[in-house]
Amino acid sequence: MHVIYADILVAINLAVDYLLLFATARLFGAQFKRIRGFFGAAVGALYSLSVLFDLSGTIFALISTLFSGIMILITFGKRNIKDFIKLLVIFYICGFLFSGFMVLINSLAKNDSFFAKGGIVYFDFSAMEIVISTAVALIITEILRRIFRHGEPEGACMVKIRLGGKTAVLKGFVDTGNNLSEPFSGSPVAVAYTDSLKKILPEDMYESISKNSLSTDKRLKTIFCSTVSGTVLMNSFRPDEMIIINSSGEFFAEDVLVAASENVPENTVILGKNILLSEKYKTLSEV
Repeated sequence: MHVIYADILVAINLAVDYLLLFATARLFGAQFKRIRGFFGAAVGALYSLSVLFDLSGTIFALISTLFSGIMILITFGKRNIKDFIKLLVIFYICGFLFSGFMVLINSLAKNDSFFAKGGIVYFDFSAMEIVISTAVALIITEILRRIFRHGEPEGACMVKIRLGGKTAVLKGFVDTGNNLSEPFSGSPVAVAYTDSLKKILPEDMYESISKNSLSTDKRLKTIFCSTVSGTVLMNSFRPDEMIIINSSGEFFAEDVLVAASENVPENTVILGKNILLSEKYKTLSEV
């Protein structure tokens, strides 16, 4: 019989579910927001307490499915039914792989300290074993993502930025070393040449975004970026739509901010590798 402590149970499942949701996002190709991921994992941690009750197998399975769906909705937001099912399936696959891997580690360590039921895990591993297991799981996730990735922008491309019915068409370039994001929302940030945004921005908004200073304009978010020359302040906005066009087709960029900078080549926008695609498997003609 396993002795289970509720506080340890909740803490472990909070960490594990956060990791599983992150892995799901990477394998699916969706943007992963840390705050949403945390609240999604918190729901999973709350669900883990159900193992303390004597529930029938049917009730336990129904509760597991319900909470898993809620976790996906909280973490990834409203999706069409096809993408929702894909996310749920990937989430379960990640859970099965993680449980299997932990059972293997437990067997090799010859330590009867691991317990799993309905996606709920409980173990009494050393700190080093937990760190190693987590690192290996993240590495495997990234390897799988690189093997199965599809539709991510690579190198040079063309970018359409739309706002208020107006469109700016810019040359795009993917900077593999750039993962700039807005710290509070976690949204990835594309950096465009300031004057190239003038045609789509209202005059007062353009004046605010072009100033390298803190802005009180509620339509803008201030981004701080570290460069070789020091910390740079940039004002950014959320476009109505951003479309990336490369050799693979045309894709929607998901939940992205656009910042203005004079340090970007004229008529160019720099895209970070963290800008993933919401319609990963479809070109615009198939949507």
